[in-house]
Amino acid sequence: MLGQNKTQQLSMFGILLLVMGQVLPQIDFSIVNVALDVIGSTLKTDETGLVLIVSLYGVSFAALITTGGRLGDKYGRKRMFLIGIIGFSLASVICGLATDIIIMLIGRVLQGFFAALLLPQILATIHSTLTGARHRYAVSLYTSIAGLSVVIGQVVGGWLVSANLFDLGWRIAFFINVPICIVIFLLGYFIIPETKSNAAKQNMDIGGIVLFILCLSLLMIPISLGKRWPELWWLLLGVLPCAILLWRVEKSYELTGRKAVLPPSLFKIPMVINGFISEMIVTFTYPGYLFVTALCLQSEIGFTPFESGNTFIVLGIMFFIGSLLSRPLSQQIGDHKSYAIGGALTLIGFLGTIALFHSYHYELRFYHLWIATGSVGLGNSIMLTSAYRLTLSQVAKCYASEASSALVTVQQGCCALGTTFAGTIYSLVLALGYLNAITISIGILSLIVLLVCIAIYIKTRGDLTQCLG
Repeated sequence: MLGQNKTQQLSMFGILLLVMGQVLPQIDFSIVNVALDVIGSTLKTDETGLVLIVSLYGVSFAALITTGGRLGDKYGRKRMFLIGIIGFSLASVICGLATDIIIMLIGRVLQGFFAALLLPQILATIHSTLTGARHRYAVSLYTSIAGLSVVIGQVVGGWLVSANLFDLGWRIAFFINVPICIVIFLLGYFIIPETKSNAAKQNMDIGGIVLFILCLSLLMIPISLGKRWPELWWLLLGVLPCAILLWRVEKSYELTGRKAVLPPSLFKIPMVINGFISEMIVTFTYPGYLFVTALCLQSEIGFTPFESGNTFIVLGIMFFIGSLLSRPLSQQIGDHKSYAIGGALTLIGFLGTIALFHSYHYELRFYHLWIATGSVGLGNSIMLTSAYRLTLSQVAKCYASEASSALVTVQQGCCALGTTFAGTIYSLVLALGYLNAITISIGILSLIVLLVCIAIYIKTRGDLTQCLG
């Protein structure tokens, strides 16, 4: 009770510190995106290396975010949050000092690890220490900042790199994390209350975590490196056996009454399966689109990091607006229809981007893309929130925590895979010209969105017909 009173007395400042911590890992993807070309030139790496810089961050984030939440429950959320902040700061220094691709990749993996350690503690601390109006305010701020972080990362990152502060170039995008982390740590130590979970004595699902990482690696390694080393494609043969083993291990783990990273019981509900597939498609196609669009604009059209960042301003704004409109829209027409509308808007944005590249060629300017990227941002946010509600609507309250953790794990994994997939397609086709590369890579993403929206629509109609019958 003392912790709760303390939080209420300092709630505004404490909430702001937590939100500052939330923004750091979420904008890091955006900051790297707007500096892809200059990072590649400095580290002397090609599209494959750039794909790994983005995707390895997502893999380590995805694999460990559930573990981060469990560690916070068991050892203290404030403690894990502050450890995550300091670790993220040190990992950012490693990235900023990198002189070759290997050091950069090590830094990115560590950034993902510590981001997974700090991020789950934020919402858990809010839920455990605030009630009533202050709780609603904090949750609203948390979800709103998630949308705005896209704008913050793109615009601020582009400006920082282009400004070349202290003659650091792109490195300032990583070094800027250090003073922010120090401020959060020093103030958070005194202001953020410590909380734990009374039900945090269960062991970690180490087997599930390891097998999940292995499955992602067996997919990502051949996709990202298969062009350079074709023999790595054989690793894809190990994906299915690894996935089956993961399923069996998780099923066995859950039968003992413990919390699995990916609980098999969740996937016995058809609506939950639909929701997970819907969520996977959103988080697979969206980062892939952002990556190849930003890469093409910088490496082929000649955009500066600042111009690249400005390209996605409207995307971030519309993402934020879409996150506000999604719930009332779903209440009016249902989550499936709102997801379909979001999918249509995303498709319009994807195809509009391709058309603009073909129309303007090297005369393309960042403001030409605002309508297309804005449509992607609006559509994606509606799809994302609708899929989230679809997934959790049929989950019993006793499984809500596990379902949310599994959903976030799958989201981050798909972000990494989507970036790897789209970047690899772009790289393979680039020899035929950048227009072909951008058309085919975004075109395939568009086809995936279209097919899944159609499949979910047909499946939904079938379920409704069966119920009515």
